[in-house]
Amino acid sequence: MNSDKKSGELENCFWTPARSALTFLAFGLLATFGLTSCNSSSNTSNANANAAKITMTVNGSPAQPANVPPPPAQMIPASALDASLKTVDGKDFKLSELKDKVLVIDLWATWCGPCRYEIPELVKMQEEYGEKGFEVVGLDIDPKSDSPEDVKGFVKEFKINYKVAFVEEALARSLMKGGNIPQSLVVGRDGKVVKHFIGFSPDRTPALMREAIEQAIK
Repeated sequence: MNSDKKSGELENCFWTPARSALTFLAFGLLATFGLTSCNSSSNTSNANANAAKITMTVNGSPAQPANVPPPPAQMIPASALDASLKTVDGKDFKLSELKDKVLVIDLWATWCGPCRYEIPELVKMQEEYGEKGFEVVGLDIDPKSDSPEDVKGFVKEFKINYKVAFVEEALARSLMKGGNIPQSLVVGRDGKVVKHFIGFSPDRTPALMREAIEQAIK
């Protein structure tokens, strides 16, 4: 009886009104926003607390009000287009080889939790739009931690049906905005970035990305 009483007293001491309020707030944020992004510099799959929403940029800049002219379109850097990439099968590959296609360039890593939620959607998009001159390219930004064997296993597990290659840090940074992943760039046939997504929201990102893809395919 005494031990049960002490246990109850300890529990009541721990669950103070302030702690209870913070707990409910945390669960509320998770329920509202879901998983969003991982910080590539910390090499962890925990969602970044400072990025509890998906960020979408249009033509490489934050979306502007309707009455403000859009900024000049961002282009994929020539250095990125012509860089030699190594696929998981050990083959050399360049983004410039796909210059006549609409692309989704996805920057990710196997340890990134939100990336695991995004990849099945990318697989669906490849199936839906592949015959329309569209291709997804997955670029693993962490070749130091993700071995080819790791990524091959990942490709098999998620039944990835698009090209997957490794990208070195300097090249990844030329494509990314900040250090959070996943980041996905929808790129038109002319090499212009239609939309740039930072993070992933299961409820919002797929529809927004499909909208951008269809806009680029037209």
